[in-house]
Amino acid sequence: MANILNVEEAKTRLISELATITGFKYLKSGILKKTVKDIVFEINFFSSKWNVSGQSIEINVDLRIIYKKYGKSPVDNVVASMSYNPTDGYWYDISTESKLLETKDILEKRFRETAMDLVNRFEKDYNAAIQYLAFEGFEKYNVYLDFVADNLGQEIMKDKAQQIYEG
Repeated sequence: MANILNVEEAKTRLISELATITGFKYLKSGILKKTVKDIVFEINFFSSKWNVSGQSIEINVDLRIIYKKYGKSPVDNVVASMSYNPTDGYWYDISTESKLLETKDILEKRFRETAMDLVNRFEKDYNAAIQYLAFEGFEKYNVYLDFVADNLGQEIMKDKAQQIYEG
């Protein structure tokens, strides 16, 4: 029989293990956070309101990239985001030991390819990282045009804006 976990134990364990792997700070609110200059990377974990210990424990995860210069309100300062939905739906099942470990492995791989990669890019070369977001990661990370224009200049974004408009 599978080792069945309770809701808080499963969520806390998953997030803390991923915090160790990523090097992001684990906040009490269930968020992993990393700051590079004025860019904040937040990995948010959401749980289903239908979670019941010993039966079903499901979570969803997303990444928000925040630009502190735009203020404190998430309405104003989120400049890019993406969801880490599983391939077969909306929720990850972490109700048993084996499902939790499987989810951890999946998310670790995805975090390395996205959030951790972006952190490394911003630490290495801030402007090159913004250019990467603007031209290679634009759709993947749902990047806001005004953020790119404010940092790289409006001339650089004219072609991208035209491309979006024509699409």
